[in-house]
Amino acid sequence: MSTLRVTGLASGMDYESMIKQIMDAQRVPLDKLNQKKQINQWKQDDYRAINNKILDFKNAAFDMKLQSGYLTKTASSSNTNVATVTGTATAIEGSYTLQVEQLAKAATLKSGTLNGSTVGKDTTITVNGVNVEVKSSDTYQDLANKINAESVKTGVKVAYDSTLKTMFFSSAKTGAAADIDLRGSDVGSILGLTTSTTAATTTGSVKLASDTSLASYAGKAFSLKIGGQEYKVDLTDKSTVGDLVSKMNDSLKNTGVSLSLNSAGNLVIDNPDKSKTIDFTTGSDAGVVGALGLTGATPTDTAPSIYTQGQNAKVKFNGVEGEYDSNTFTIAGLSITAKSEGADVTSIGVTQDVDSVFNKIKSFVDKYNDLIGSINSELSEEKYRDFAPLTDAQKKEMTDDQIKQWEDKAKSGMLANDSVLTSSLYSMRQALSSSISGLASGQLKNLSDIGISSSLISGTAVSGSYLDKGKLYIDETKLKQMIAEKPDEVMALFNADDKDSKSTAGDGVATRLYNQASAIFSQIVDKAGTSTSVKNTFVLGKESLDLDKQISALQTRLDDMETRYYNQFTQMETYISQMNSRSSSLASLLGS
Repeated sequence: MSTLRVTGLASGMDYESMIKQIMDAQRVPLDKLNQKKQINQWKQDDYRAINNKILDFKNAAFDMKLQSGYLTKTASSSNTNVATVTGTATAIEGSYTLQVEQLAKAATLKSGTLNGSTVGKDTTITVNGVNVEVKSSDTYQDLANKINAESVKTGVKVAYDSTLKTMFFSSAKTGAAADIDLRGSDVGSILGLTTSTTAATTTGSVKLASDTSLASYAGKAFSLKIGGQEYKVDLTDKSTVGDLVSKMNDSLKNTGVSLSLNSAGNLVIDNPDKSKTIDFTTGSDAGVVGALGLTGATPTDTAPSIYTQGQNAKVKFNGVEGEYDSNTFTIAGLSITAKSEGADVTSIGVTQDVDSVFNKIKSFVDKYNDLIGSINSELSEEKYRDFAPLTDAQKKEMTDDQIKQWEDKAKSGMLANDSVLTSSLYSMRQALSSSISGLASGQLKNLSDIGISSSLISGTAVSGSYLDKGKLYIDETKLKQMIAEKPDEVMALFNADDKDSKSTAGDGVATRLYNQASAIFSQIVDKAGTSTSVKNTFVLGKESLDLDKQISALQTRLDDMETRYYNQFTQMETYISQMNSRSSSLASLLGS
């Protein structure tokens, strides 16, 4: 807080200037502490900037350790009208054939012509087991909205077109397991469709819950036979009714038959096609049947229903038939999208994706070169020892341009010849240049084997020298040739890992550099922290806290010193004023 002081009135001396000059001399140690703190901050900033690059490189090295980046395949289809194809890491090079006999389709249904402005009846329509309450005043668009509101549960959506006066139903998924099951006493009359009573349900007589244990029937089984096809669940000591229902429904997903617990807790077997007879006694343990309340239970017709289901895709891959619930599926590591069905056959070719692997390696080398370039720049940056950080007083006497020019030189060389960065650079160069042990005889063991080195000779042109300080160059022709001819060896050259924490000899280049980057990153964090670090957790932060304490103590001492000087000069002014007053009084007496 500033203090208003009036000095020199009695003595005529400029005590303000005199004290300022004294204090300016006394503040030199304080200025040096502030300058030291500023240098500490600049060092911290430079360390963190380098560490950001190291982190970026570390992430790139981690990606280079992953197998998937080296195993990408290029797949082509000779007839994209039949199917398109892309290769995955697990695809095997070779030639294949594909015929699409049938495309997967969603379940679809359209209503009859819907005349009138409203539904006209208070009723309930059950859509795939979910009740939709309908009011007589609802329009057909209202009905469509209500059905769509339950689509997450039902998997069914509907569009209503007022011009065509028709509702179009479709299942969200394709495949034989996708169905549309509409039930209700008025569903046929509302939608203008003919209903059937082929749907039937079998309801158990025992009240159950999802967590009802079936542990006492461990080793027993529950079986459903539908048209002679058996679907069976073996029980364990951890089985519950909910587990049984879930497992059985997974098995039954292509049949239309399903199991559930109704609101009363009874087990319900729902069969949308009554012509398919269901037998749950022959293959099941009698005790299990009884526990589920199905002993003596028989199917009963449900309310009138409208039922339709989708269809699976059917294909021949190299002559082997397969069936899928979607038109996009995976065979032998190939992601295939079927486009049209028929007798046409497309030939599929799979080759190593050389360009993808080459670009991955080149990007990694570029990141390495960028990192060591930044480190070398910091290490060799000139340090201008005559340019210390400016004090506030010095800045007041300079223009903005002068301040910038001065501080550019003052900031230069903060990490010149830094021991942490010097050792880091050496360790990374060692990781690159050392051969990889533990690989088979004759296998690629050095980066130079695939055309990557710190010097490159191409004809009469020579790239790279000691002046580049470790920068890597790539012989693109040789690298692409090695990727095409020896993809597994190229991969091992980068991502080999002997799991020996005491030695890096058996580790690939990317594994070594990842570990080196991790260690360097940690060293710099210990030295300079991160943007979220607390100051007392890293070296420069602790030094900064210590400087803050010294600055605070010295500033307090200087403030006390300045106050003492002012008090002394004020006291002298008071004495002079008193002397002047007495002198005036004495002169007045003598003159009288």
